[in-house]
Amino acid sequence: MKKILSLAIAAALVAPVAAMAEASVYGKAHMVIQNTSEDDGTDDVDVWSVDSIDSRVGVKGSEDLGGGLKAVYKFEFKVNLDDGSGLGDRNQYVGLAGGFGTLLLGRHDTPLKMSQGKFDQFGDVAGDIKSVIPGEDRVDNVIAYVSPSMGGLSFVGALVAGELGDGAGGELDGPADHISIAGLYNNGPIFASLAYNTYDLGIVADADPSLLRGTLVYKGGMWQAGVMFSSLDLDGAGEDADAIGVSGNVKVGGSGKIKAQYLSGDAPVGKAPISPAVKITDGTEGNDVTQWSLGYEHGLSKKTKLHVGYTIYEEDESDYEETAFFGGLIHKF
Repeated sequence: MKKILSLAIAAALVAPVAAMAEASVYGKAHMVIQNTSEDDGTDDVDVWSVDSIDSRVGVKGSEDLGGGLKAVYKFEFKVNLDDGSGLGDRNQYVGLAGGFGTLLLGRHDTPLKMSQGKFDQFGDVAGDIKSVIPGEDRVDNVIAYVSPSMGGLSFVGALVAGELGDGAGGELDGPADHISIAGLYNNGPIFASLAYNTYDLGIVADADPSLLRGTLVYKGGMWQAGVMFSSLDLDGAGEDADAIGVSGNVKVGGSGKIKAQYLSGDAPVGKAPISPAVKITDGTEGNDVTQWSLGYEHGLSKKTKLHVGYTIYEEDESDYEETAFFGGLIHKF
């Protein structure tokens, strides 16, 4: 039944049945019960919620074109399980793959975002690095290249077209208004990366901001430890901002894992909108932020796990504080 459904969806989305090969359906259902408390120095709001956390469904596959060349594709959608509000776009592309590497056209995470590897212990939930460390971007209009792995070392690059002309108030009309590149090393217990983004502000400001991020993760059998840094240069369009993070986990009892993460940055992420469709932090206010997270997850099977966590997020200058306690269930298929 699953194979039949896979072929049916693939045929509807990408090509006639006769041209299909290796199509597969996959996804993740992730629901949490969460209590969030927000205090901005004036008002204190406490809310319980039942949330779908980036639940998703997708279809992906390839066609052998001969001579070592393949056509590849992927259509992935966010599914809102809690309120039925419909589908949202995630990574979606079509491309060619061969001995030269992989070339993709579509919508995708930037190479800088991809460069985090498995550093983030609280991805998608409260505690995600995106609240403190800039660069967690999924962008439209991407031309991306992924090199073959050479002894664990690979290169990823992406050009992003702004698709705005002078009349749209942009001057972002080239094929590379936003550029993201990353070098990744993944071999044995070591994952290391260095990534760099540049942004064209068009007519918004006479500046070309850039973002540098480095990540190192070491996996030692029953435990893992990681460190990350980022440095943002706004090139005069605002105040530069740096951020750091450390994370780790240790396996317990065979199926359990204790996780911890600490992040610190010069300002909250999302202060300065950067076209195309990217937000980065602006340290002008001097509003230092910190985020502590502690959690536990327990595997019920290879595809299903329970998890609980607690996160504290604080902004110094604005006196804003948010705490979140959550428990959830994840099933992958």
